[in-house]
Amino acid sequence: MSRLLSDVRIRVGACVLAMAAAAGLGVVTHAKEPVTRPEGAGSQTRTIVNRTALSCPAPALGGKIQSSVDAVSPVLPEGTPVAAGVANPLAIGALPATSDPIGSVLVRGKIASTAKTAKPVPLSIRGTGPLAAGTVGTSTTVSTEGVNRGMASVPCQLPGSDFWFVGASGATGRRDALELTNLDSVNAEVNVTLYSAGGALDLPNARGLVVPARGTTSLFLSQVAPKARDLALHVESTGGRVAAVLRDNASNDKGDAAGVDWINQSAPPARSLVIPGIASGKGIRIITLANPSDLQATATITINGPNGPFKPAELSTMQIPAGTVKSIRLDPVLRGDPSAVTVSSDQPLTGSTRTIDASGKDFAVLGSAEALSGPAYLVLPGHAQPAQLQITAPSKTASVKFELRDVAGKLLAARSLDVVNGSTTMIPLKAQPRPTYLMVEQVKGSVVAAVTLMPPTKLGDDEVPLVAAWPLTTSLVFRAQLGAQPDVRAALK
Repeated sequence: MSRLLSDVRIRVGACVLAMAAAAGLGVVTHAKEPVTRPEGAGSQTRTIVNRTALSCPAPALGGKIQSSVDAVSPVLPEGTPVAAGVANPLAIGALPATSDPIGSVLVRGKIASTAKTAKPVPLSIRGTGPLAAGTVGTSTTVSTEGVNRGMASVPCQLPGSDFWFVGASGATGRRDALELTNLDSVNAEVNVTLYSAGGALDLPNARGLVVPARGTTSLFLSQVAPKARDLALHVESTGGRVAAVLRDNASNDKGDAAGVDWINQSAPPARSLVIPGIASGKGIRIITLANPSDLQATATITINGPNGPFKPAELSTMQIPAGTVKSIRLDPVLRGDPSAVTVSSDQPLTGSTRTIDASGKDFAVLGSAEALSGPAYLVLPGHAQPAQLQITAPSKTASVKFELRDVAGKLLAARSLDVVNGSTTMIPLKAQPRPTYLMVEQVKGSVVAAVTLMPPTKLGDDEVPLVAAWPLTTSLVFRAQLGAQPDVRAALK
């Protein structure tokens, strides 16, 4: 019987190949298994990307801010096919269809940047043709005063229909806002479910949110969930697609600004999750876990540090009631080491970590991440202090390679390395006055990765601490890349 089935598959496959050849199909490839394939993953059909649409958010106005977007169509791994045709520029511009571009990606491998502005608006990166595959961007704002003091930097987002955010708040001292952007030409509708330390919240004002075509809608958490300190959000589109980001402005007990950033998305709830990119150095480190299930969760925490994995005795197990969110301090057990956290649970969880610098004046939030399953690209804004690339192999020893290129595409650094089972390896990245872009490619095993930026130990009287963290996620080189699950339907509109 198995032989008969095999023969049927052969005959069907031959028919499909013959039909494809007759039709002259050129955008669907059944490529040989790449070196980036996760162990144990099955083969999939991959379709070449010929369109891209990314949403780049803008902060709220306030203080002396300088905001810009940096984007690149990166150098792809050798042999990666791209769409045929003329390499038309990818346009960076405001959302309305009548807006003129304020920047363009003209050549693969070279970074394009918008001019710095004190009055930023949401932007998009759009285009078709050979430059679309792998395109990424980063929106960055820096301010020296006011409610936006600090650095807020986040990768531009692919629109989708399902998002999770963990570590938000509607309490005093926070001005968190969910920002929804619609790049399409028809309205979208969104429901938001909020979970708190006391359980799921019934919030009619968070359901049925209309996001206008080529427009934005904001949901201010202090209005819909006042005094709720630890929050997780599940954002679901019931019609159309949106890009979702969560802005976080914090202040201290005296009302002084205590930093600003975007809370990065978290992976969907799972019984095993990894949160990368806990920065080295002094300051507060907090893990927040959300249990959206109907049953209490028992979770075990493992720290993935530079010397390997360990379970902190006093924090190794957490009980998280059904439908609730729970936060605990990690800095007492991290000892200032660059780390990640692996969480194993009997119920699906999602989570994030919050890194606050020693001065308490700026912070960054990273969510749980899915393992890389192909090349991951990230544009880094110029930074006066060294940054750190942190790569974690949560299970078996893994192999990766990375490249760092300057604004003109020149290779600044390249390296292949092994990451020992259960550990986090930190690679310092020199200070750069101009934007750069990074490629991290998983070669063997399973890895998660992030880049962190922390201020120097001592700051000058007029200096503002800048804290940032950027996740590395598998980039959209193919529409159905091996193991990757981005929602790319917005790029097909």
